[in-house]
Amino acid sequence: MKRKWIKATVWTGWALMLASCNLVEVLETSREGDTQTTLNAKVVRGLKTALEVGIDSGSAMASKANGYLAHKVIKIALPEEAEQALEAAERVGAMVKPFAEELKAMNILVNLTAGVDRGAFTSNLGASTSLLGDIAGLESIGDSLVKYMNRAAEYAAPRSGPIFKNAITSMSIQDGMVLLNAADSTAVTSYLSGKTFDPLSRAYAPIVDSTLEQVPLTRYWGDFRTTYNAVLARYQGLVAFQDSWNGNTVVSQVSVLRIDALQPVSYRPIETESLGAWTTDKALGGLFYLVGEEEKEIRRDPFSYVRGLAAGISDLLSEVFGDIMEMNP
Repeated sequence: MKRKWIKATVWTGWALMLASCNLVEVLETSREGDTQTTLNAKVVRGLKTALEVGIDSGSAMASKANGYLAHKVIKIALPEEAEQALEAAERVGAMVKPFAEELKAMNILVNLTAGVDRGAFTSNLGASTSLLGDIAGLESIGDSLVKYMNRAAEYAAPRSGPIFKNAITSMSIQDGMVLLNAADSTAVTSYLSGKTFDPLSRAYAPIVDSTLEQVPLTRYWGDFRTTYNAVLARYQGLVAFQDSWNGNTVVSQVSVLRIDALQPVSYRPIETESLGAWTTDKALGGLFYLVGEEEKEIRRDPFSYVRGLAAGISDLLSEVFGDIMEMNP
Protein backbone atom coordinates (compact mmCIF):
# COMPACT_ATOMS: atom_id res chain seq x y z
CA MET A 1 0.00 0.00 0.00
CA LYS A 2 2.83 2.39 0.85
CA ARG A 3 4.45 1.73 -2.53
CA LYS A 4 1.20 2.58 -4.32
CA TRP A 5 0.90 5.85 -2.39
CA ILE A 6 4.45 6.84 -3.32
CA LYS A 7 3.79 6.03 -6.96
CA ALA A 8 0.60 8.08 -6.86
CA THR A 9 2.44 11.07 -5.46
CA VAL A 10 5.13 10.76 -8.12
CA TRP A 11 2.70 10.58 -11.00
CA THR A 12 0.79 13.51 -9.61
CA GLY A 13 3.90 15.64 -9.64
CA TRP A 14 4.60 14.95 -13.29
CA ALA A 15 0.97 15.39 -14.29
CA LEU A 16 0.75 18.77 -12.69
CA MET A 17 4.09 19.85 -14.02
CA LEU A 18 3.08 19.46 -17.64
CA ALA A 19 -0.66 19.75 -17.52
CA SER A 20 -1.16 21.86 -20.65
CA CYS A 21 0.54 24.07 -23.16
CA ASN A 22 -2.27 26.52 -22.23
CA LEU A 23 -1.55 26.32 -18.53
CA VAL A 24 -0.60 29.97 -18.17
CA GLU A 25 -3.75 31.07 -20.01
CA VAL A 26 -5.86 28.95 -17.68
CA LEU A 27 -4.27 30.45 -14.60
CA GLU A 28 -4.46 33.99 -15.91
CA THR A 29 -8.22 33.74 -16.30
CA SER A 30 -8.70 32.22 -12.88
CA ARG A 31 -6.26 34.35 -10.86
CA GLU A 32 -7.27 37.81 -11.86
CA GLY A 33 -6.10 39.27 -8.56
CA ASP A 34 -2.49 38.30 -9.19
CA THR A 35 -0.06 40.38 -11.18
CA GLN A 36 1.61 38.65 -14.12
CA THR A 37 4.93 38.59 -12.27
CA THR A 38 3.38 37.07 -9.16
CA LEU A 39 1.46 34.55 -11.21
CA ASN A 40 4.54 33.48 -13.17
CA ALA A 41 6.57 33.10 -9.98
CA LYS A 42 3.84 30.98 -8.42
CA VAL A 43 3.54 28.77 -11.49
CA VAL A 44 7.28 28.17 -11.62
CA ARG A 45 7.32 27.36 -7.91
CA GLY A 46 4.74 24.71 -8.63
CA LEU A 47 6.72 23.49 -11.61
CA LYS A 48 9.87 23.13 -9.53
CA THR A 49 8.03 21.24 -6.81
CA ALA A 50 6.52 18.85 -9.33
CA LEU A 51 9.87 18.40 -11.04
CA GLU A 52 11.50 17.36 -7.79
CA VAL A 53 8.81 14.73 -7.24
CA GLY A 54 9.26 13.51 -10.80
CA ILE A 55 13.02 13.27 -10.46
CA ASP A 56 12.59 11.08 -7.42
CA SER A 57 10.43 8.82 -9.57
CA GLY A 58 12.98 8.52 -12.35
CA SER A 59 15.78 7.81 -9.92
CA ALA A 60 13.69 5.19 -8.11
CA MET A 61 12.74 3.41 -11.33
CA ALA A 62 16.36 3.28 -12.50
CA SER A 63 17.82 2.20 -9.16
CA LYS A 64 15.46 -0.67 -8.38
CA ALA A 65 16.64 -4.25 -8.95
CA ASN A 66 16.70 -4.91 -12.70
CA GLY A 67 15.71 -1.29 -13.35
CA TYR A 68 18.19 -1.30 -16.21
CA LEU A 69 18.81 -4.97 -16.84
CA ALA A 70 15.16 -5.92 -17.41
CA HIS A 71 14.25 -2.79 -19.38
CA LYS A 72 13.96 -3.41 -23.10
CA VAL A 73 15.23 0.08 -24.02
CA ILE A 74 17.69 1.28 -21.38
CA LYS A 75 19.41 -2.06 -20.78
CA ILE A 76 23.13 -1.45 -21.24
CA ALA A 77 24.58 -3.58 -24.01
CA LEU A 78 28.20 -4.32 -24.83
CA PRO A 79 30.24 -1.67 -26.64
CA GLU A 80 30.04 -1.83 -30.42
CA GLU A 81 33.52 -3.30 -30.75
CA ALA A 82 32.55 -6.12 -28.38
CA GLU A 83 29.34 -6.79 -30.30
CA GLN A 84 31.37 -6.89 -33.51
CA ALA A 85 33.80 -9.23 -31.80
CA LEU A 86 31.02 -11.66 -30.94
CA GLU A 87 29.76 -11.54 -34.52
CA ALA A 88 33.26 -12.19 -35.86
CA ALA A 89 33.76 -15.02 -33.38
CA GLU A 90 30.45 -16.52 -34.47
CA ARG A 91 31.54 -16.45 -38.11
CA VAL A 92 34.84 -18.03 -37.15
CA GLY A 93 33.07 -20.74 -35.16
CA ALA A 94 30.78 -21.50 -38.10
CA MET A 95 33.86 -22.26 -40.21
CA VAL A 96 36.04 -23.92 -37.58
CA LYS A 97 33.39 -26.51 -36.73
CA PRO A 98 33.31 -28.14 -40.21
CA PHE A 99 37.09 -27.65 -40.41
CA ALA A 100 37.57 -29.72 -37.23
CA GLU A 101 35.14 -32.31 -38.55
CA GLU A 102 37.14 -32.53 -41.79
CA LEU A 103 40.35 -33.13 -39.86
CA LYS A 104 38.75 -35.78 -37.66
CA ALA A 105 37.32 -37.56 -40.69
CA MET A 106 40.69 -37.81 -42.44
CA ASN A 107 42.78 -38.54 -39.34
CA ILE A 108 43.26 -42.24 -40.06
CA LEU A 109 43.99 -41.64 -43.72
CA VAL A 110 46.68 -39.10 -42.81
CA ASN A 111 48.39 -41.69 -40.61
CA LEU A 112 48.46 -44.07 -43.54
CA THR A 113 49.78 -41.54 -46.06
CA ALA A 114 53.51 -41.05 -46.46
CA GLY A 115 54.94 -37.64 -47.22
CA VAL A 116 52.65 -35.48 -45.06
CA ASP A 117 53.40 -33.72 -41.76
CA ARG A 118 51.37 -35.70 -39.23
CA GLY A 119 52.58 -33.54 -36.34
CA ALA A 120 51.24 -30.33 -37.85
CA PHE A 121 47.99 -32.09 -38.70
CA THR A 122 47.48 -33.40 -35.17
CA SER A 123 48.35 -30.12 -33.47
CA ASN A 124 45.92 -28.17 -35.66
CA LEU A 125 43.18 -30.74 -35.06
CA GLY A 126 43.60 -30.11 -31.34
CA ALA A 127 43.80 -26.34 -31.87
CA SER A 128 40.54 -26.26 -33.81
CA THR A 129 38.69 -28.20 -31.10
CA SER A 130 40.07 -25.93 -28.39
CA LEU A 131 39.15 -22.86 -30.40
CA LEU A 132 35.52 -23.93 -30.58
CA GLY A 133 35.42 -24.12 -26.79
CA ASP A 134 36.87 -20.62 -26.43
CA ILE A 135 34.35 -19.19 -28.91
CA ALA A 136 31.47 -20.74 -26.98
CA GLY A 137 32.86 -19.23 -23.79
CA LEU A 138 32.91 -15.72 -25.25
CA GLU A 139 29.11 -15.52 -25.34
CA SER A 140 28.88 -16.57 -21.71
CA ILE A 141 31.45 -13.96 -20.70
CA GLY A 142 29.54 -11.35 -22.71
CA ASP A 143 26.34 -12.13 -20.79
CA SER A 144 28.17 -11.64 -17.49
CA LEU A 145 29.58 -8.31 -18.68
CA VAL A 146 26.11 -7.04 -19.54
CA LYS A 147 24.75 -8.12 -16.16
CA TYR A 148 27.40 -6.33 -14.13
CA MET A 149 27.32 -3.12 -16.20
CA ASN A 150 23.60 -2.82 -15.59
CA ARG A 151 23.99 -3.56 -11.90
CA ALA A 152 26.53 -0.74 -11.63
CA ALA A 153 24.12 1.66 -13.35
CA GLU A 154 21.31 0.70 -10.96
CA TYR A 155 23.57 1.24 -7.97
CA ALA A 156 24.65 4.70 -9.18
CA ALA A 157 21.16 5.97 -10.08
CA PRO A 158 20.29 7.42 -6.62
CA ARG A 159 23.19 9.86 -6.99
CA SER A 160 21.19 11.70 -9.66
CA GLY A 161 18.59 13.22 -7.35
CA PRO A 162 20.60 16.04 -5.69
CA ILE A 163 22.19 17.09 -8.99
CA PHE A 164 18.86 17.23 -10.77
CA LYS A 165 17.32 19.18 -7.92
CA ASN A 166 20.15 21.67 -7.90
CA ALA A 167 19.41 22.38 -11.58
CA ILE A 168 15.72 22.72 -10.77
CA THR A 169 16.37 25.13 -7.91
CA SER A 170 18.46 27.36 -10.17
CA MET A 171 15.80 27.44 -12.89
CA SER A 172 14.71 31.00 -13.62
CA ILE A 173 11.10 32.08 -13.90
CA GLN A 174 11.70 32.75 -17.58
CA ASP A 175 13.05 29.21 -18.12
CA GLY A 176 10.10 27.74 -16.27
CA MET A 177 7.54 29.61 -18.35
CA VAL A 178 9.27 28.61 -21.60
CA LEU A 179 9.18 24.95 -20.56
CA LEU A 180 5.53 25.08 -19.62
CA ASN A 181 4.61 26.56 -22.98
CA ALA A 182 6.94 24.39 -25.07
CA ALA A 183 5.47 22.29 -27.88
CA ASP A 184 8.38 19.85 -27.58
CA SER A 185 7.13 16.77 -25.73
CA THR A 186 10.49 16.38 -23.96
CA ALA A 187 11.33 20.03 -23.35
CA VAL A 188 11.94 19.52 -19.63
CA THR A 189 14.11 16.46 -20.26
CA SER A 190 16.22 18.38 -22.77
CA TYR A 191 16.58 21.26 -20.33
CA LEU A 192 17.73 18.96 -17.54
CA SER A 193 20.11 17.11 -19.85
CA GLY A 194 21.81 20.33 -20.85
CA LYS A 195 22.13 21.46 -17.25
CA THR A 196 23.07 18.21 -15.55
CA PHE A 197 24.72 15.71 -17.92
CA ASP A 198 28.31 16.74 -17.19
CA PRO A 199 27.97 17.00 -13.39
CA LEU A 200 26.02 13.74 -13.38
CA SER A 201 28.78 12.07 -15.36
CA ARG A 202 31.37 13.28 -12.86
CA ALA A 203 29.26 12.00 -9.97
CA TYR A 204 28.43 8.67 -11.59
CA ALA A 205 31.89 7.74 -12.81
CA PRO A 206 33.51 6.95 -9.44
CA ILE A 207 30.44 5.02 -8.27
CA VAL A 208 30.32 2.98 -11.46
CA ASP A 209 34.06 2.34 -11.37
CA SER A 210 34.06 1.33 -7.70
CA THR A 211 31.04 -0.91 -8.24
CA LEU A 212 32.66 -2.63 -11.20
CA GLU A 213 35.78 -3.20 -9.11
CA GLN A 214 33.73 -5.05 -6.50
CA VAL A 215 32.43 -7.59 -9.00
CA PRO A 216 34.31 -9.79 -11.47
CA LEU A 217 33.58 -7.43 -14.36
CA THR A 218 37.15 -6.20 -14.73
CA ARG A 219 38.34 -9.77 -14.91
CA TYR A 220 35.52 -10.76 -17.26
CA TRP A 221 36.28 -7.88 -19.60
CA GLY A 222 39.98 -8.74 -19.52
CA ASP A 223 39.13 -12.37 -20.23
CA PHE A 224 36.80 -11.34 -23.05
CA ARG A 225 39.40 -9.11 -24.71
CA THR A 226 42.21 -11.62 -24.23
CA THR A 227 40.16 -14.59 -25.42
CA TYR A 228 38.76 -12.80 -28.45
CA ASN A 229 42.09 -11.37 -29.56
CA ALA A 230 43.69 -14.79 -29.06
CA VAL A 231 40.86 -16.56 -30.91
CA LEU A 232 41.32 -14.43 -34.00
CA ALA A 233 45.11 -14.78 -33.90
CA ARG A 234 44.83 -18.55 -33.56
CA TYR A 235 42.27 -18.64 -36.33
CA GLN A 236 44.74 -16.95 -38.63
CA GLY A 237 47.12 -19.75 -37.73
CA LEU A 238 44.55 -22.36 -38.77
CA VAL A 239 44.01 -20.56 -42.09
CA ALA A 240 47.77 -20.53 -42.66
CA PHE A 241 47.94 -24.25 -41.86
CA GLN A 242 45.10 -24.98 -44.28
CA ASP A 243 46.94 -23.12 -47.05
CA SER A 244 50.28 -24.78 -46.37
CA TRP A 245 48.69 -28.22 -45.97
CA ASN A 246 46.90 -27.95 -49.29
CA GLY A 247 50.19 -26.82 -50.85
CA ASN A 248 51.90 -30.06 -49.87
CA THR A 249 52.83 -32.07 -52.99
CA VAL A 250 51.27 -35.28 -51.65
CA VAL A 251 48.04 -33.57 -50.52
CA SER A 252 47.69 -31.84 -53.86
CA GLN A 253 47.62 -35.29 -55.53
CA VAL A 254 45.19 -36.88 -53.02
CA SER A 255 41.93 -34.92 -53.15
CA VAL A 256 40.44 -36.48 -50.00
CA LEU A 257 43.29 -34.93 -47.99
CA ARG A 258 42.43 -31.39 -48.95
CA ILE A 259 40.70 -29.12 -46.42
CA ASP A 260 38.77 -26.05 -47.46
CA ALA A 261 36.39 -24.99 -44.68
CA LEU A 262 38.23 -21.81 -43.64
CA GLN A 263 38.04 -18.39 -45.23
CA PRO A 264 39.91 -15.20 -44.23
CA VAL A 265 38.06 -13.05 -41.69
CA SER A 266 38.50 -9.30 -41.39
CA TYR A 267 38.61 -8.25 -37.73
CA ARG A 268 39.84 -5.58 -35.37
CA PRO A 269 41.35 -6.37 -31.98
CA ILE A 270 39.44 -5.01 -28.97
CA GLU A 271 41.31 -1.99 -27.66
CA THR A 272 39.03 -0.59 -24.92
CA GLU A 273 40.62 -1.40 -21.58
CA SER A 274 37.77 -0.43 -19.25
CA LEU A 275 33.98 -0.48 -19.41
CA GLY A 276 33.59 2.25 -16.79
CA ALA A 277 33.18 5.21 -19.16
CA TRP A 278 30.88 3.22 -21.45
CA THR A 279 28.69 2.14 -18.51
CA THR A 280 28.49 5.68 -17.11
CA ASP A 281 27.46 7.20 -20.44
CA LYS A 282 24.82 4.56 -21.12
CA ALA A 283 23.52 4.73 -17.54
CA LEU A 284 22.86 8.45 -17.90
CA GLY A 285 21.31 7.97 -21.32
CA GLY A 286 18.90 5.46 -19.79
CA LEU A 287 18.02 7.79 -16.93
CA PHE A 288 17.15 10.64 -19.29
CA TYR A 289 15.16 8.22 -21.43
CA LEU A 290 12.97 7.35 -18.43
CA VAL A 291 12.41 11.01 -17.66
CA GLY A 292 11.59 11.78 -21.28
CA GLU A 293 9.13 8.93 -21.65
CA GLU A 294 7.23 9.94 -18.55
CA GLU A 295 7.17 13.55 -19.70
CA LYS A 296 5.64 12.51 -23.03
CA GLU A 297 3.07 10.30 -21.34
CA ILE A 298 1.94 13.04 -18.99
CA ARG A 299 1.66 15.51 -21.85
CA ARG A 300 -0.56 13.07 -23.77
CA ASP A 301 -3.15 12.69 -21.00
CA PRO A 302 -2.33 14.82 -17.95
CA PHE A 303 -5.79 15.26 -16.48
CA SER A 304 -6.49 11.57 -16.01
CA TYR A 305 -3.52 11.48 -13.66
CA VAL A 306 -4.56 14.62 -11.80
CA ARG A 307 -8.18 13.56 -11.36
CA GLY A 308 -7.23 10.12 -10.11
CA LEU A 309 -4.45 11.20 -7.80
CA ALA A 310 -5.66 14.52 -6.42
CA ALA A 311 -5.40 13.32 -2.83
CA GLY A 312 -1.64 13.23 -3.07
CA ILE A 313 -1.20 16.82 -4.29
CA SER A 314 0.86 19.06 -2.03
CA ASP A 315 -0.58 22.32 -0.71
CA LEU A 316 1.50 24.36 -3.12
CA LEU A 317 0.51 22.32 -6.14
CA SER A 318 -3.13 22.41 -5.11
CA GLU A 319 -2.98 26.20 -4.85
CA VAL A 320 -1.22 26.71 -8.17
CA PHE A 321 -2.89 24.06 -10.28
CA GLY A 322 -6.22 23.48 -8.62
CA ASP A 323 -8.08 25.47 -11.28
CA ILE A 324 -7.11 22.95 -13.91
CA MET A 325 -9.18 20.34 -12.12
CA GLU A 326 -12.14 22.68 -11.93
CA MET A 327 -11.97 23.63 -15.61
CA ASN A 328 -11.51 19.99 -16.73
CA PRO A 329 -14.04 18.01 -14.66
